[in-house]
Amino acid sequence: MPDSTDQAQAARILVVDDDPVQGAIISGVCRRRGYRPTFASSYQAAVDQIAAGDFECITIDLSLGDRDGIELLRLIAGGGRSPRVIVISGCDQRILSATVRMAHAVGVVDAVSLQKPIDLASLGDALSFGAGEQPSLRHRPDRQSRPVTAADLSRGLETGELYPAFQPKVNLATGRVVGCEALARWDSPTFGSVGPDVFIPLAEQSGLIKPLTLLMLRQSIELARYFFDIDPSFSVAVNLSAALLSDTTIPEEVERLLDGTGLPARSLIIEVTESTAMTDIACAMDIMLRLRIKGVGISIDDFGTGYSSLAVLARMPFSELKIDRSFVRDCLTDADMWKVVSVSVAIAHQYNMQAVAEGIEDAETWRALDGLGCDIGQGFGFSRALRRGAFVEWCRHWDERLTSVGPAAERHRACAT
Repeated sequence: MPDSTDQAQAARILVVDDDPVQGAIISGVCRRRGYRPTFASSYQAAVDQIAAGDFECITIDLSLGDRDGIELLRLIAGGGRSPRVIVISGCDQRILSATVRMAHAVGVVDAVSLQKPIDLASLGDALSFGAGEQPSLRHRPDRQSRPVTAADLSRGLETGELYPAFQPKVNLATGRVVGCEALARWDSPTFGSVGPDVFIPLAEQSGLIKPLTLLMLRQSIELARYFFDIDPSFSVAVNLSAALLSDTTIPEEVERLLDGTGLPARSLIIEVTESTAMTDIACAMDIMLRLRIKGVGISIDDFGTGYSSLAVLARMPFSELKIDRSFVRDCLTDADMWKVVSVSVAIAHQYNMQAVAEGIEDAETWRALDGLGCDIGQGFGFSRALRRGAFVEWCRHWDERLTSVGPAAERHRACAT
C-alpha cells in the first residue's frame, strides 16, 4: 500500500455514480492503480467537485437520478482541460458507443466506455493509460509568443519553411506502396511547428492558398516523377482547398506542372472534401471535369462526415473514395462504425472507384479491411507523413521487409512500425 505521501501525490480521479456500492468498488480499483479517488453520488456533487479542483480521470455513470452523464460530459468538455473519461453504464453497447462518439465530438479527446456489470479487469485496463501521464497536459496545445500573421506565412513561403510531407498509401491485398498523400507542413524558426489547422485557414483568408497549393503540387509532382521510373503505377495525392474550386485557371496550372516534369496525369490525384465539393457545385464540377478529362484522378476525402455524400457521388466525377479515419479508428470495436466502413467500400466499388481507408493503426485493422475488399490504406500503422528523403528511405526499407515476410497471409504482420 502506498504511504500517505505517495497517496497525496497520486493523480486524482473523480468517480461519479449514484450507487454508493458501485462507487466504492470503482474507487477501490482506482486506489490499487495508484489514483487518489473522490466519490460523487449525484450530478450536482460532481459539478461541485469539478469546479473545486482538477482531475486527471473521471468515471461517469450515465444514469444519475434526475440528471444524466451526457450533461456532465458537456460540462467537462467546456472546462478547458482534457481528463480521460470512462463512461460506465448498463445501457446497451450502441448507446455506449454513441456516447463516446458524442464525447469526442464535443471535445473530450480521451473517452472510453465500459458496460455494467463492471468487469474489474477491463476497468483496470481503462485506468492503466498511466496515472502519472497527466492527459490534461498531454493534450494542451503549444503556446505561441504571438499570433501567426499572413506576413509570417508569406515570409515562410518565400524562405522555404513550408513543404509537403508524404504519407504512404498501401495496397491492402499485396502490401505494396502504391502512392502517397502530400500533407502541408510548416517548420518556422519563430513559431516552431505550426499546425495546418492554423496556417491553412490563414492562407485561405489572406489569398496565399494558391501559392501554397502550387508549391505543394510542384514538389509532389517532382516526387511522383522520381517514383514513376521505379513503378509507373505510383501516384501522389494533393489536397485542393475550397477557396480554389472557383479558380478556373487551376486545371491549366496543373497541366503546366505535369508537362514540366513529364509526369503522366494519371499519376496525380486531387483530393477534395465532400463539403468543399458542395460549396459551389457548378464551379466545382467545371474544374473537376476538366481535370478528369486531362487524366488527373479526383478523390473525395473525409467521405461520410458531411451531409450530402450520395448526392456528391452521383454528381461528381470522382475516381477514389477516402473513408474518414473517424470511422476506421474504432471499426473493430464499434459495430456501427464497421457498418459505415463496409457500406463505404461497397459504394466505392459500385461507382467503380478505389476505396481508401485512412487511419489504419494496427495489423488487425489492416487484415479486417483487406478481408472487406478495401483497396488501399494509410495511417500510422504504416507510417506517419515524412519529408521527401525520409519517405524515399522508408519505401526502400518497407519493400525489403515486405519481400522478406513471404506469403500474402504474413504481410499484415509487417504493418507495425
